Amino acid sequence: MAFSKERLKQFDDYDDIRRERLTPKEIKVQDAAIRRKVAALRSMQKSITSELERFMAEEGIGINELTRRLKTSSRQTSRIMKGEANVTLATLAEVAAVVGAKAKIVFEK
Repeated sequence: MAFSKERLKQFDDYDDIRRERLTPKEIKVQDAAIRRKVAALRSMQKSITSELERFMAEEGIGINELTRRLKTSSRQTSRIMKGEANVTLATLAEVAAVVGAKAKIVFEK
């Protein structure tokens, strides 16, 4: 069931729409799922950043050299290092190749 543009204008924000369409239990389940996804993403981003920091220290290189080796822009390298980048599998593979490691995704409970 989609809302018309006129109906959407009646809502202040997304939470208003959720409250109208979902039960409190459904909202709680949805919020828990979102928290799990965010935690997983932050954990992966932290792993990438930590490995790149270790690599830079070991190699004695700075961010500019890392950017050159990753074959990416300085902005993207900065976002990766800050844990703000939405890293693709291709980027993850490039990071692994640069640091001389094998990337492996492990699902833990």
